[in-house]
Amino acid sequence: MKLLILGATGDQGRAQVEAALTQGHEVRVAVRDPGRAAAGLPRGVEVAAADLATADWGEEALARAAEGCEALLANYPSSSFNDGGWLIDAAAATGRAAAIAGVRVVVFNTSLPQRERLMGYAAHDVRFRMRLALMASRVPVVTLAPVVFMDNLLRGWAFPAIVDEGCFRYAHLPELEVSWVCQADLASLMLSAAARPQLGGEVFRVGGPETLRGEEVAHRLSVAAGRPIRFESQSVDAFCEGMRPQVSRHPPAEAARLLEELGRIYRWYNEGAERPFTVDMTPVLEQLPVTLTPFSDWAAHQRWSRA
Repeated sequence: MKLLILGATGDQGRAQVEAALTQGHEVRVAVRDPGRAAAGLPRGVEVAAADLATADWGEEALARAAEGCEALLANYPSSSFNDGGWLIDAAAATGRAAAIAGVRVVVFNTSLPQRERLMGYAAHDVRFRMRLALMASRVPVVTLAPVVFMDNLLRGWAFPAIVDEGCFRYAHLPELEVSWVCQADLASLMLSAAARPQLGGEVFRVGGPETLRGEEVAHRLSVAAGRPIRFESQSVDAFCEGMRPQVSRHPPAEAARLLEELGRIYRWYNEGAERPFTVDMTPVLEQLPVTLTPFSDWAAHQRWSRA
């Protein structure tokens, strides 16, 4: 296939670019600054300009970028740390651009768990409305809603404690079960969806091949790192405080609101009767056949040191 990938300079989009190239697809990406982005992308990627910051979300430029592409993989900035109205407008513009270009299917990555109704959590509900905005274009939309990424453990809110303190510290209750998924597997699932436009309208909750509690994750990290790593259940309040740098560009009142919302949705993740972090992948893999990566295999390929 020939693919257009949005968000290719982010972690999730970059994993999709790499997976698409490995599978032999032609890859085009739409970015704000093609010159700057090209330096960080693999060889063979075609780069087009489309500025997310423009009032119309660069709809005309995005339609030009999508010309000749069979599928569009849509990744967007976080709905926890960005203006929801702008993101919904961006999704609507994406759908219209895909329709103009004759794209066969849009694969939408929500980047967080989804339910089939508004839940009253801003980050969740923005993604819900983004899906509706994409679907308004009448281009088939397949939605993938991943749970927690294994790759999060390589980020600033988790990695330093793992390597410096031997502590897997995360805002998960000890009894919380999580179907951790790696970004490479999400990429494979999105490419599988891109080849199946007949699945338009479907929403797939996606996770990994096993469901683990914090102590089980710590044990797997210990084996991979070759040294003991313990699990520490971090309070949601402490987690949100650690995420304060993510909202530092916002005015203080808006930053406070975003962190309050982050705390609300994390309490739902931990305590919700819907168990938003657990997924049975058996029915998903029947329609999107890929091989999933166990946590131990993923962890064994990471560097758990500062060296």
